[in-house]
Amino acid sequence: MKPFILLSLFGSWFASGAELAVVFLLILLMASVLSFGYLFYKKKQREEHVQLMRKKYETYLLKLNFSDEELAYITKLTRYLESDDLRYHMLTNKRTFSNCSAELRKRENHSRALQETIQRKLNFPSRKFNSNYYSSDELPVGMPSLVILDETHKISGSIVENNKSALTVKLKREIPAMRDGMHLSVYFHDNQKIFTINTSVLDHRETLIKISHSQLQSQKRRSFKRKSVKLPVVLSHTDFEEIPMHSYITDLSEGGASLENPDFNFKIHERISLYYHIGTDDGFHIRGEVLRLSAKGRIMHVKFFDRDLTIRSRIKTIVK
Repeated sequence: MKPFILLSLFGSWFASGAELAVVFLLILLMASVLSFGYLFYKKKQREEHVQLMRKKYETYLLKLNFSDEELAYITKLTRYLESDDLRYHMLTNKRTFSNCSAELRKRENHSRALQETIQRKLNFPSRKFNSNYYSSDELPVGMPSLVILDETHKISGSIVENNKSALTVKLKREIPAMRDGMHLSVYFHDNQKIFTINTSVLDHRETLIKISHSQLQSQKRRSFKRKSVKLPVVLSHTDFEEIPMHSYITDLSEGGASLENPDFNFKIHERISLYYHIGTDDGFHIRGEVLRLSAKGRIMHVKFFDRDLTIRSRIKTIVK
């Protein structure tokens, strides 16, 4: 057999057919070991995922205090899932729950009231909120909320009851007792807008807060992709002359930015000029308004005025 020009395992530049066979077998062996290792890793990862989802499913069931009849119904629904790890998903996704219920009704007769009772306990979030709300008494049950206690304490929750006299929000954790009449800011949101009310506490028991109705202030949700950054900038007030101040952008999008507030110098509704420069052609100069402050005034959130396509293109390059 004609020898092949190849670096031999035995130090020669010529490899015989037998040596080529040895090399091929070694490569095959290594590929087999790597394949086995990968399959073993994926199997272990799958087992850990199934175990985690089983634990979440069981914990969630205990949390909601279902009756024996309701637990039996839910157990029957799990038969129609593609795999056991989807059981928790069924309890948190209305479409999956409804599909399983429909399959069960084809085979067994169950009270419609039982299904509706379980759905109310599961409290599926609504995805079809109407964004044209003018008062808090129009907000739907299930809408997510955020209760602002102070600048550093914010607790999320959702609306559980809404009647003419009051709005009731269930928080995700207990908070210290609040006195009746205490003023609060509460945010609500759907897929299109964020709504704000300045309200007062009517009653507070554990994780339930009953608040008074109020007119809503609304704004559209973010329209642009945002990115956490650390970019040096120079700031100044637009409406009067002053020595420019150095700061850093901490969060940036085409529509606005979050910045460090140097010496607490900038206040809400003030207009500012912002200059960022990293090279000959990569800088931008843009104007905006301070919409709000956070972190006890250390961070300001600015909405940009300018809609120049060149500036937006440069910002878009940064936030990619």
